[in-house]
Amino acid sequence: MTNVLPQQMGLEVTNVLYRYRAVKDPASDMVVYVQNEDTAGDGYIFRAADDWSGLPPNTIVKNVPLQNILGSRFGDGSILVEGDGSVEDASVLYSYRFDPCFNPQVSPNCEGFIPEIPEVPEVADPLDNDYIQDEIDRKAMMADEDEEQEDRERTKEGSEEGPEQETLEQMLGIAMESALAATDNATAAALNAMNTLPVSYTAPLPTSKYEETVTLKDNGAVARSLLSSRGRRMSYAQDKLHNELVQSQFKR
Repeated sequence: MTNVLPQQMGLEVTNVLYRYRAVKDPASDMVVYVQNEDTAGDGYIFRAADDWSGLPPNTIVKNVPLQNILGSRFGDGSILVEGDGSVEDASVLYSYRFDPCFNPQVSPNCEGFIPEIPEVPEVADPLDNDYIQDEIDRKAMMADEDEEQEDRERTKEGSEEGPEQETLEQMLGIAMESALAATDNATAAALNAMNTLPVSYTAPLPTSKYEETVTLKDNGAVARSLLSSRGRRMSYAQDKLHNELVQSQFKR
């Protein structure tokens, strides 16, 4: 009775049905054992005993329910007879069911299924290399040196061309000033020829000088007031008030 069950994960035995014919003397003692060894340890995972002592020979059909025992636990099966007698036409049947979610990882529909996260291979950075980094630094330094050299050359060229450019600008300025003056003179001459300007536009203004005729006599009172303590206080108060008025204008 070896390998009586399919070798399938998740298979559970629910019933054991056996049948045999007992051959014996009615007065003799006999016990028949139908059994399967336990693969997980010593002993039996299933064992049913039939006591035929004092019974006449007969045929027995028996169904033994089980509590959904894993099929992988059922080892070698046998029928053992103790006493006087024998067993003929023996047959043992196993009723089982299959649990498709015994291993929840077999299907995403099983309870407890955990999606597998693929391992992302570690990608080496091609720039993470001492030789490559040294080459990058060297090229960056050369680029900086080239840029500094170009700046020095542009500065040198600008200093050499500076006096000539300044002279050219002065010549252009003089020429433009002369052209504008000639244009203004021609315009003024044309207006004078048309006699459209009033006489007051070109007539010179009289230069008259008005002499001061009012003279203030100083009898020394101003000087005395400045020299006196009262005069100094008044002068200081006026200066302070003046400064405050000035500062208030800036604080707004």
